[in-house]
Amino acid sequence: MTQNERISLPLWKKLILFLISFIVFVIQLVLFVLLFIFNANYNEGFQAIGYINIVVETIALLYVLWIMHKPISTNYKLTWSILILIMPIPFIVLYTINYISLNLSKRKLTKILNEMPKRKYDDNIDELKLIDQTAYNFVTVVQQESLYSPVYKNTKFTYFSNVYEKHVDMLDSIRNANKYIFLEYFIIAEGELMDELIPILKIKGAEGIEIKILYDDIGSYGVMNKKLIKRLTEIPNLKLVNYEPIGVNFNILVNYRDHRKIAIIDGKIAYCGGDNLADEYIHKKERFGYWRDNCAKYEGRAVETFVVLFSEMWYLSTHEKLELSKYIVKHEVMDNSYIMPFGDGPNNPNNPGYDLFLSMINSAKKYIYISTPYFIIDDKMLEMLALKAKSGVSVYLLMPHIPDKKSAFYMGRANYGIILRAGVKVYEFEKGFNHAKNVIVDDMYAFIGTINMDYRSFFLHYECGAFICNSLEIYEMKNDFLDSINESIEITYDMWKKRKWYQKLIAFLMNIFAPLF
Repeated sequence: MTQNERISLPLWKKLILFLISFIVFVIQLVLFVLLFIFNANYNEGFQAIGYINIVVETIALLYVLWIMHKPISTNYKLTWSILILIMPIPFIVLYTINYISLNLSKRKLTKILNEMPKRKYDDNIDELKLIDQTAYNFVTVVQQESLYSPVYKNTKFTYFSNVYEKHVDMLDSIRNANKYIFLEYFIIAEGELMDELIPILKIKGAEGIEIKILYDDIGSYGVMNKKLIKRLTEIPNLKLVNYEPIGVNFNILVNYRDHRKIAIIDGKIAYCGGDNLADEYIHKKERFGYWRDNCAKYEGRAVETFVVLFSEMWYLSTHEKLELSKYIVKHEVMDNSYIMPFGDGPNNPNNPGYDLFLSMINSAKKYIYISTPYFIIDDKMLEMLALKAKSGVSVYLLMPHIPDKKSAFYMGRANYGIILRAGVKVYEFEKGFNHAKNVIVDDMYAFIGTINMDYRSFFLHYECGAFICNSLEIYEMKNDFLDSINESIEITYDMWKKRKWYQKLIAFLMNIFAPLF
């Protein structure tokens, strides 16, 4: 394979996957037809069909009992149980496919653990315990549930409230790269941003700098066009990889996407936030008004975890093991902040991002500020937010007022009711689209990364981000949040009740299926 070859599946694998997809399609079609025939003839007294119906319903009941005893979200259990009891055959098939796909993802985790070089934690958790017991508790929750998540000192954390400023800073960092450049993004799109980035990558590639780019095939569908692919693959020393490519073949892992956004330069600098490599993030293209997003820059020891996270997704996509000792460098920048980057994904039976959010919300004594583009969460988290508001904690939720996906927007709005009644302040960013993903608590703790407050981010996507403690940059995050509140509309309970009837109907119907997708 040449250095700039685009990695793809071999033809024989594509043919096998296509054959599997065709067989599964035929089986599902036959099942639907049989179900229709059974229902059509049952009233005509065909005793055999009646027996078959009893067997199907019995299997459905056993499936529901099995699901009810699984250690998964109550919302998942309820949704799947209702659908299986109403229409047993199609939803038993769908649940089985979902179950198999999760097990395949977990097998991938086992492969990662076996194939990746073993690395021992070299972190500052004992020191953190002496300074801040609450932060220590957050860290231990995540460390018990994630593959690799040391907590570091000696890392400089810089907060960018405007992604254009981050973009300019990142281009400078790439210009100064001496060894390698890793880019992993959910969306990479043709446009001015890439027009600025590609010439720099050409220069660095010609200098012999190793460049690896990983993008999500669905996230970048339609915007990572053939022209852009050609421009990138012509760069020397560059490998371009698409995660879980879609096509004519059937792929039961297609629902689990790489939603991470990471840039790493020389193992010394890393960027991670809500932004992708597309023009709307740097205000070169207007889609929904001003695009509010933010990003973090890490310089120092914490970059190590981002290297590990990138190598994980690179292995999943290519089966190529990266020698971590080649890419992880000992680089310290003196700072008293405590930084814990971590990753999450469907191959992990635990949910560190979800549990960290719950822990941070539960710990709040003064305030909780949450920024998210989507608010499709389970009853447990809704009740926790409501409880904190009732206890006197100031809870603020910042959402978009101009949606990118109307159905998701209506679903999120439907969840305002319980928290508004409890005293949570809900604001919708009026100036444009709010895409930032932050949790800020009591001037002391913060999260910044790629995790949205919805089922996909918490349970289905590969995500990443960092827990921040003891950093003055948390005040910058807080001030940016409050400035954005001033550019937002407060949603009162009376306003919420007056939503359009069709918005309520869409939300009602879509929220039934929300835990599944």
